[in-house]
Amino acid sequence: MLVRERDVVDYLGISVVTLLAWLHFPYRFAVYTQLQYWAWWLQRWVDTSPEQAVGVSVVAVAAVGGAFLAGIVRSASA
Repeated sequence: MLVRERDVVDYLGISVVTLLAWLHFPYRFAVYTQLQYWAWWLQRWVDTSPEQAVGVSVVAVAAVGGAFLAGIVRSASA
């Protein structure tokens, strides 16, 4: 299945709107608590090993950028 870049942007927008709507449901306190825990964990991880956090971030951005460029090249060649 070929996914165009415009579709990816649309899917991201729909995901953001869905997430914001979902946060307004009755379980939002539990979701808020979980998000706080994830933020605390991420902050602790960055404080304890900043080199590892930067390395993982660089690899993740490179992988996402590579996938995006591969999509552009694939759609241009089709």
